[in-house]
Amino acid sequence: MPDPAGTAPPHATASPWLKLLAEGAPLAALEECRHRLVAAQEPETHPAVEAEARRALHVHALLEARTRQAAETAVLNDLARRLAALHAPQDVLDEVAAQARRLLGTDLSYIMLAQDDAALRIEVVDGSIGSALRGVELARGVGLGGLVVRTGQPHWCADYLHDDHLTHAATVDAAAAGEQLRGILGVPLRVGEETIGVLLVAQRVPRTWTDHQTTLLTALAAHAALALHNAELFDRHQRTTAELRRRAEADRRAVALHQRLTHIVLGGAGLHAVTDALRDALGAGITVLDAHDTALLTGATERAPEALATALAADAGPPASCFTGPADRATRLRDTPDGHWALAPVVVADEYAGCVVARRHQPFDANTVRSLETGATVIGLVLASERAASEAERRVRGEYLTALLDGTTDDAVLLRRARSGGIDPAAVRAVLVLDGPQAGPAAARAARHHQGWSVEYGGLGVALLPTTPADARDRVAPEPVTAVAAPADGTIATIRAAHRRARSGLRLLHALGRTGAAADSDGLGIYEALFSNAGDGTLDRFVTATIGPLADHDRAHGTRLTETLDAYLTHTSRHTATAGALHIHPNTLYQRLARISAVLGEGWKEPGRAVEVQWALRLHRLSHRLATPGTEADPGTAQGARGED
Repeated sequence: MPDPAGTAPPHATASPWLKLLAEGAPLAALEECRHRLVAAQEPETHPAVEAEARRALHVHALLEARTRQAAETAVLNDLARRLAALHAPQDVLDEVAAQARRLLGTDLSYIMLAQDDAALRIEVVDGSIGSALRGVELARGVGLGGLVVRTGQPHWCADYLHDDHLTHAATVDAAAAGEQLRGILGVPLRVGEETIGVLLVAQRVPRTWTDHQTTLLTALAAHAALALHNAELFDRHQRTTAELRRRAEADRRAVALHQRLTHIVLGGAGLHAVTDALRDALGAGITVLDAHDTALLTGATERAPEALATALAADAGPPASCFTGPADRATRLRDTPDGHWALAPVVVADEYAGCVVARRHQPFDANTVRSLETGATVIGLVLASERAASEAERRVRGEYLTALLDGTTDDAVLLRRARSGGIDPAAVRAVLVLDGPQAGPAAARAARHHQGWSVEYGGLGVALLPTTPADARDRVAPEPVTAVAAPADGTIATIRAAHRRARSGLRLLHALGRTGAAADSDGLGIYEALFSNAGDGTLDRFVTATIGPLADHDRAHGTRLTETLDAYLTHTSRHTATAGALHIHPNTLYQRLARISAVLGEGWKEPGRAVEVQWALRLHRLSHRLATPGTEADPGTAQGARGED
């Protein structure tokens, strides 16, 4: 039945609202329904219709809020899934900035992260019109971001540049002005109790921010902070894993190098094998220098000697000046336009023995430096082994050569021992004997040059050479020694005879005043022929018969007639020159010549007799020098012998 008052029952006006709400009609449809019901009802029912309309609009607003909240929740959940899939911190920052701007519909978004020095730095910006914001740093407490970090709470401002409640900084304000930032909302990025940064959104017009927008951005910041923390942990894990792999590979290469070097040492291989192993392990050109910076070996990949010179001249100078001084002997690293260099010292018996120089295009790290130092140690072992072997070889050769020259060992035994000493007596064609402070080293150099053998014997240097005496003489001529070479035919007997002949020739050179000269025995001419037969007394009898009375007169009366006659004949019987040479008055010279004529007779002045007298005087002088021990005419003493290559 109709209401007596003529009003419609409640369900008659409510049912349209329920139908519209159930169908999800828009707000405009609800407004249209209200106008239609008001127009169709009596005036007295209008308040009831308006009340129902208000309730329907309220329900519609609640439904829209729930729908929007569900959509935002779905968006946040979807964003959380996407963030969880990102493993690079920079990718997380970029995605968060982009989604914050999209979710709140703002002109711009950016993220500030806390630095180790307590400052804040803008790491990423989305929606910027320039690059003024990126990289801006500010102290904590400065600006809106600093306020958020200091308080740990969200904050916003309607117009940043005109907000006097904030602490401003000129650089930050300049960047904000460049981006035309006005309304800004910032929320903290928190991991546990720690605030690691700030997420901010901004408009280029003044704007008031609602609690709902603050809550929504805070929820996004919570997901972002967790994703960023996880990404940093993952990135740290990846870096740690990569570092462990790198170290494991470096250890593997180091072990392989160590094993290879061990086989080289045990196998007795030389420097070439060591440098090849270092070159393969380090990917570098390898050069080995001795203690005087002279290259012993240059690796096949070292193609720039001028670059090596540049590297050695850099910083503190060449290796010998770096490693032999008071400074430590740690590996030196140098960089030049031609590449990266590492210089590792080689030490033998606590003494600097050289340097290993490595060059490559990549920098040297701790692992490659250790590998180079291992190689330098092995090179030191190789050099020490070679040095010991060389010393033993020199000793064996020295003992053999001493026995050969002594003549105290049977020739057959010497021939058998020659092979073990690496000596071939049959190849010897010259014996070189040298006197002087550098006689031993000079003999060794001559032996190396002619591929012969040398020894220090009787205080003299002796070299047995497979070359002619003339070649031996010419090779040793520039040396600061006195030397004589005598021929041999490869038999032990002729080698000993050549040695005796060369020693005699050496004494003759000194007696003739030719100290420092080099000669072969044939070049000594008549002197060698004369003195080689001096042992039978022929020379003594000739001298005695020719000038004996004059020498006897000098000994008996303490005169110097023999010296005067020698000077007079040397100066071709010129009185003035002879007196000047003897530093006497010409009258004194005449008196002495008269006395000589009285002793020898006037016939000594005749040309033929004068030649005999002059030869007798010269032979007398040489015999005296050769027979006087301790003079320069008596080179060497029997002090034993030492082998030397």
